[in-house]
Amino acid sequence: MRFSVCVAVLCGFCTLPSLTMAQQPVQPDVSEVTWDEVRGVFQKRCFACHRGEQARGGLDLSTVASIQAGSTSGAAVVSGKPEQSLIYTLPAHLEDPKMPPNGAKLPQRELELISRWIQGGMSEKVREPAPDATPASTRTRAARPTRPGMTATAKAKPPAVSVTAAAAPEMADKQSSKVVQPVFARPVKQQRRAIAALAASPTSSLMAVPGHREVFVFDWSDQSLRQRIEFPWGDVFAMSFSADGSLLIVGGGIGAESGRAAGFDVLTGEQVFVSGEESDVVLAATLSADGRLLAVGGPSRKVRIYDTVSGECTAELTRHTDWILQLAFSHDSLLLASGDRFGAVIVSEARSGREFMDLRGHSGPISGLAWSADSSEVLSASQDGSIRSRELHHGTETFNLNPDKGRLLHAAFLPSGGVVVGTSDRSLAVVQQSGEVRQLAQRGDEVVRLAVTQDGSHVLAADAAGELRLHSLETGNPVALPPTLRDAAE
Repeated sequence: MRFSVCVAVLCGFCTLPSLTMAQQPVQPDVSEVTWDEVRGVFQKRCFACHRGEQARGGLDLSTVASIQAGSTSGAAVVSGKPEQSLIYTLPAHLEDPKMPPNGAKLPQRELELISRWIQGGMSEKVREPAPDATPASTRTRAARPTRPGMTATAKAKPPAVSVTAAAAPEMADKQSSKVVQPVFARPVKQQRRAIAALAASPTSSLMAVPGHREVFVFDWSDQSLRQRIEFPWGDVFAMSFSADGSLLIVGGGIGAESGRAAGFDVLTGEQVFVSGEESDVVLAATLSADGRLLAVGGPSRKVRIYDTVSGECTAELTRHTDWILQLAFSHDSLLLASGDRFGAVIVSEARSGREFMDLRGHSGPISGLAWSADSSEVLSASQDGSIRSRELHHGTETFNLNPDKGRLLHAAFLPSGGVVVGTSDRSLAVVQQSGEVRQLAQRGDEVVRLAVTQDGSHVLAADAAGELRLHSLETGNPVALPPTLRDAAE
C-alpha cells in the first residue's frame, strides 16, 4: 500500500508541470536578440555600403549567411564573442577603421543589440509579437498636435516630450482613457538620439535642432521655441539656413532606400520647395545665396543641383568617388564646393556643373567647408586633423594648420577667421589662423556637430552620445537649454 501511494504521489507531481504548461502559453524569451532587430540597425546604418553584390570590401550585412561569409579581408564575426567581431568593434570605435567613416559611433542601444546578438549565437529568428488581449476598440495612442494646414506624416513622439503647454491637456485626456498593457514586459531604458545635423541662422538668433522626423527651431537668446517643422521623408541628416535666414534647408531620408531635401519658411514652417527623390539619404544640402539653386549629396557619390523654382535637376556632378559629406555655395552663387569621405574637395560651376578646380590634399573625410568673404578662397577641415585654405586663382594654399587635437569630426568657420572644431578626443576648441589653439570645453564623448551663433558669441555642440550644449566662445561655459531641446534627441 505504501508503495502504491508513493507512486501515485510521484506521478501527481510529474503531471503538474504538464498541466500548467497546457493552461498557460509559453512566452517568448524577450532577452534574446533576434535577426530582424539587428538587421534593422544594419539597414539604417550600414546598407548604403554593405549590401548586395557591390558591397564595399565584400562585406554584405543583409543576411546572416553573408555576414558569416565575411569580407575580402577575412572573418567579420566570431559567434559568441562580440569583442572579437569586427561588425561590433568597428562601429563601437574600439578598432580602426572606425565605422561609419563619417565619424560618430552608433548609439549605445544599437551597439548593445549587435553585441547581445553575437553573444547569443547570431540567431536567425524573427520575433513574432505575442497576442494582445486588449480589444482593438479600447487601444489608444497619444496624438501629436499639428499646426493648421500641415499633415502629420511622421510618427507621434512619446507623450513625455511636451513642446507646447496647449498640447498637454489633449495628451493627458487621451492617456487617461485606458491603460494599455505592453506586449513584452521588457524594461525600456531611455536613450538619446544621435544628432546628425545642427544649423544657425546667419541673420538672427535662431538655431535648428533635429528630432525624430522633425526639426525644432529655437531662439538661443531667450531660450524660446519658435517653430516645429515636420520632415516626413525620414531622419534628418543635414540642415542649413538660407543666406537671408528666411528659409531652413533640411535633408535626410531612410538609409539605403530614399532621400529628400526641402526648404521651409522659418516663420510659418510651411514647405517652400523640395528636391527630387534620391536613392539614399541626403547627407549634405545647401542653398545658393540668390535662393535659386539647391545642392544635395550623399552616399550616391553624386551632387545634384536643383532649380528651386522649376524643381528640375539642372546639373549632376559625378567626379567624387565617395560619399558627399559637405557642400557650400560661394557668396556670389557662381561656384559650389563639395567635399567627400575620401578627402577630395572639388569646386564646380554652380549652374552648369562643370568642374572649376580640384583641391585635393586632405587624406580623411571632409568635416567642414566654407568660403572667404570675397569668394576667392575655399576653407576646408578634415578628419585627417588638418585645416586648409586655398585660393582659386592658382589653387595654392594660403594656410595649412594641424591643431593636434585628433580627428576633426566637425568644423564651423568664424567670420573673424578662426575655426571652431569638435574632435575625436572629446574636446571643443578654437583654432586661429596663426596656429594658436584655445581649448573651450571637454565633453563626455566625441564632439560630432557644431553650429555658431550669428554674432559669433556661442557655439551649439552635440557629442556622439546625443548630448546637446550651448557654449560661450569666450569662456567655454555651457548655457542652459530649454527642456524640449534637451529631450529632442531622446
